[in-house]
Amino acid sequence: MKLITCLLLVLGIMVLAMPTMGASSWVFAMNDTVRISTAGVQMSDLSSSALPAHVRNLSIGASGMPGHVQEISRKTILRQLVTSGHSRGVSFKGATSCVVIRTGETLNPHALRPEIRKALQHLVPGSKQGAPATWFELELPAKLSIVDDSKFKIRISETALLTPGRNQISVILDGTNQKLNFPVTVILHQFGESAKAMMNIKRGDVLIPALFEWQWVDLAGQKKITDFYGRSALRGVSCTRTIKAGAYLRQSDLKLTPVVLSGDRVELQMQRGTVSVSVNATARQEGSIGQTIPVRNELTKQLVNARVVAPGLVKWRN
Repeated sequence: MKLITCLLLVLGIMVLAMPTMGASSWVFAMNDTVRISTAGVQMSDLSSSALPAHVRNLSIGASGMPGHVQEISRKTILRQLVTSGHSRGVSFKGATSCVVIRTGETLNPHALRPEIRKALQHLVPGSKQGAPATWFELELPAKLSIVDDSKFKIRISETALLTPGRNQISVILDGTNQKLNFPVTVILHQFGESAKAMMNIKRGDVLIPALFEWQWVDLAGQKKITDFYGRSALRGVSCTRTIKAGAYLRQSDLKLTPVVLSGDRVELQMQRGTVSVSVNATARQEGSIGQTIPVRNELTKQLVNARVVAPGLVKWRN
């Protein structure tokens, strides 16, 4: 009985010794305190002596933001070695735990302002002819939870042009070992021409640029005096209300000017394939250029829908 017990004891010792048999022994001598500036903690950061190549860069975790302090124990080290399959042959000496102090500085977002402005330039629309130059301002976060890295690359994922006023844009920071997305507010100052009536304008009058005093207005302004901007928008329009001198023109004041009135005799051009003929017709509804109205074909006395293309001219296509 005693012999069997002794044999079992020897066998147990041999089993326990098997993981280290034939393996190269190495020593992990842990510092009691280290200061590091990298984003992650590696085995080599904690050791006071050289380590084998296969464990030198083994990750032990993140070191946090600058000023962060954490304690790493031998137990944590051993757990990482076992998990990664690198625990064979290791023995420990030195401190039983290591205090890791994160050095460096957090990134000041205002230091990024010049590069962010440069990255946004392709999203800035051009100035309108004769207008003051378009420009923009930035509103940045008060702080960023990321470590300063001089190798940051700034990217903007948006492709649509900025619009007048406030725009929310996502800025992407790509660093050596870290990445961050954060929002910035871009306030775009673009200018449009407002129209102030120089005289009383009656309802139904055709609107032309000469009736108005034109003023450049910052479209990012908080107080909106009108929603109408641009002389080109007056082509082919009339007034829907009476406008007093000194009042600003609004979008709701505009309607397309009819060039054909109900009851007007018009030329009706009809096309079938490559054949085109013209007949007399009578408009049954007023219409402006581009509108489709009903007209009566005086030859057949039938009603057809035709598109107004000019004063007195409509087209029907079968």
